[in-house]
Amino acid sequence: MQAGPPGPGGKVAPALLQWGASGSYAGSAANPGVISDVFARVGGPDGDAANPVAVTTMVQIQSGYVVFDNTWLWRADHGVGPIDYTHNAVDHGLVVSGDNVHGYGMAVEHTLKDLTVWSGDAGQTFFYQSELPYIVNQDEFGAPGYAGYRVTPSVKTHNAYGVGVYCFFSKNKVVVQSGIVCPEPLVSSFINPLTVWLNGVPGSGIQHIINQHGGPSGISSNTTGAAYYCGSSGDNANTKQ
Repeated sequence: MQAGPPGPGGKVAPALLQWGASGSYAGSAANPGVISDVFARVGGPDGDAANPVAVTTMVQIQSGYVVFDNTWLWRADHGVGPIDYTHNAVDHGLVVSGDNVHGYGMAVEHTLKDLTVWSGDAGQTFFYQSELPYIVNQDEFGAPGYAGYRVTPSVKTHNAYGVGVYCFFSKNKVVVQSGIVCPEPLVSSFINPLTVWLNGVPGSGIQHIINQHGGPSGISSNTTGAAYYCGSSGDNANTKQ
């Protein structure tokens, strides 16, 4: 799926893929919806300054009992012509408001606000990888408190296994407070969460792995490597690679 140009008056489509209408279908555990092998992009070989492309969200799941597997949702931070904050505009890669939604093998890259927003209850994620946008500044991304994976305050249960958030702030010093944000009682439901500083402007990075837990990636140590949080024991571990 590929984002197209804004419509008249700069109107932008709400999503490239919208599964269900909000709150209209609870779904069925015996007969779930299934989404497999979905690849989406906003920009890349198209989307130059003269011909912009944009969308609000790449994939939006609003029905309950949906399983999605193998998704790569990408905003181009590079492509034809110069790319800056205004190019290839997209707020979110994935927005889930349906209950009992399960995701396997998910990648969301470079969107301009929270990369994933999960407000449905009883969701589960099995392997998630995201890389924050390259060319934002602190006011655009760090100060508003955006994250790579956000579970909203109304959610009561959510399980996630192997959630990783990476950063490479190539143009500006940006400090993100948390790679993952969730209601505090759900921190222990994230198994093996991690953040990674890949490269970028010295002093940039991710302060915490999940909420206010876990040590930094980057910031004081500008060496490529991962930081892990072992929630059951409260331990932090940093592995340089």
